[in-house]
Amino acid sequence: MAVGSGIDSVQMDAYWSGDIGVPAPIDADVATYLLRADSDALIRAALWVVRGHFLSATHPALHMRVVRWLFARDRLARSELPGLLALMSRQGLGHDGEAIAQIALDAVEEGRLDEGEELIVPMLWCLGASSARLFVDFNNRDADGHLRLDLCGTQNDVAAQSLVLQDGLIATGYDGDLAAAIIVIGPGSEGVWRARIVDGPWEELRTLNV
Repeated sequence: MAVGSGIDSVQMDAYWSGDIGVPAPIDADVATYLLRADSDALIRAALWVVRGHFLSATHPALHMRVVRWLFARDRLARSELPGLLALMSRQGLGHDGEAIAQIALDAVEEGRLDEGEELIVPMLWCLGASSARLFVDFNNRDADGHLRLDLCGTQNDVAAQSLVLQDGLIATGYDGDLAAAIIVIGPGSEGVWRARIVDGPWEELRTLNV
């Protein structure tokens, strides 16, 4: 129901109408998020939903979307992706979504999980990816390992593309010839907007982002 700090109104209507029902403990987590903007409660609920394949048969596109959202925030390990995406219904996934699901299924059935992960990650990233590009310095990180987005080059890109930095914004971070998939996260103790590396040549820095 949520994308970054925003609420998907269509999914919210389905939730309130009962079309998307959830068990009481998860419902409580969702209510906590809606009432208190408690992102940890939302993540707890989302993890339960995807790991339990609660929506993979009835709402596969939403299931894939939540998997991608959690993976981008380092809440799911790469090793979980094939299993979470292999058992989805193909209904309404579209060509790219169906390709991801088939690769995941083949990887699970043939025991090629490592190969499946390597194929799935860039495809999952490209699925509905933003065209936004932000200049970053891959060596300019805060104490948590997140990229700082307070550089002049970054601000120039934000202005040139009429972007608004907000939690959950997906973009491509670039520094010369290097580029990586990033997701914007809110200011930390320094009061500076930051980004988490999702995938790319600097992916090893994700180990610092936990």
